[in-house]
Amino acid sequence: MESAVAILYFLCVGIMKVTFPHLGSMYIFCKAIAEEAGIPYVLPPPTTDKTREIGEFHTNESVCLPLKIILGNFIEALDAGADTIVMVGSGPPCRLGLYDRTIKIILTDLGYEFRWLTIPGIFTWQAFLQNHDETKELRRELTIANFLKFPRAIMIGWRKMRWCEHLEGLAAKKRAVAAYPLEVERWLQEALAALDKARSLLAISRVGKKSVDALNEIKEHGRKPLKVMMVGEVYTVMEPSINMNIEQRLGHQGVEVERSSYFSSHIRRGSRLDKGLLKERAELMELAVPYLKYDVGAECNFSVAETVLAKKRDYDGVVHVYPFSCMPETTAASVLSTVATELGIPVLSLPLDRKDMGLRIDTQIEAFVDIMHMKRSGHLL
Repeated sequence: MESAVAILYFLCVGIMKVTFPHLGSMYIFCKAIAEEAGIPYVLPPPTTDKTREIGEFHTNESVCLPLKIILGNFIEALDAGADTIVMVGSGPPCRLGLYDRTIKIILTDLGYEFRWLTIPGIFTWQAFLQNHDETKELRRELTIANFLKFPRAIMIGWRKMRWCEHLEGLAAKKRAVAAYPLEVERWLQEALAALDKARSLLAISRVGKKSVDALNEIKEHGRKPLKVMMVGEVYTVMEPSINMNIEQRLGHQGVEVERSSYFSSHIRRGSRLDKGLLKERAELMELAVPYLKYDVGAECNFSVAETVLAKKRDYDGVVHVYPFSCMPETTAASVLSTVATELGIPVLSLPLDRKDMGLRIDTQIEAFVDIMHMKRSGHLL
């Protein structure tokens, strides 16, 4: 799912009072570009139970959780004054390719008036030409001053995004070894808020370095943590409100989590400019070949490949998160059961849907952590 790619593109062509899905800390990136370029925007409220309930109420049980959350984001943003929605498209077999049509119909039936723009998740000339007519009217809403501010705005947004990802990665490491893990959560929220407020490249660097220093001062318990890779559907991996804060839950159990998906990597992949990243993705596809002979679509092959990679790196386990009924990841889940057996690496697959899954997930996590400890100690083969 290339939501960050879509937002970067449409901010650059000019959308007045634009809104977009609220995805993890991505809002800091999008907000920075809009603010620095002087483009009106409406930031969706943080995803909450209310957001989820709005999406559930206006859909049915057969649609996957990201669609419900995205719909809830859009309704809350439209109610707050947004007039243009940005959504990214996709191809089969992932149903993301139908999200735009489904959500447009629902919002229209609810009586909302809005402009809608959908682009493919990969930057190509075809993608730009496909949306030329749609963006013609919107481009006229920008001034020359807006366009002149874009280069700096993009640099500011990109630098903030990279720091956000760096700090989130450090938090995942520190949670597992912190004497009081809640201190890490407080530190991370304060650090992200400070980055959001920074208005220059120098200020961003200062905030980032100061935040790292503050993290290093948090007291540790001294025990060696378990380490897992978190793989799965992109939106589910990156949005804590969807994955039930799985990183925090595992971290508080003494498990270091390495996330497979970050916003910047998907933007770089969508731009097709980062040859190193494209080579890395091709190598991952090769790792999955013994278990998947063709490209299933979405992140399925990568979920399998990253599990193989986790074994090669001697990780203690893999957590596979995905929306309930997600077709590519359901395929991955069935394949991962074979991978786990053949490679001897514990895999916890978590299909996610409703908000009332917290207690069940806690029980599964506790059992999963016990299994990894037993395997590390040699009591489980």
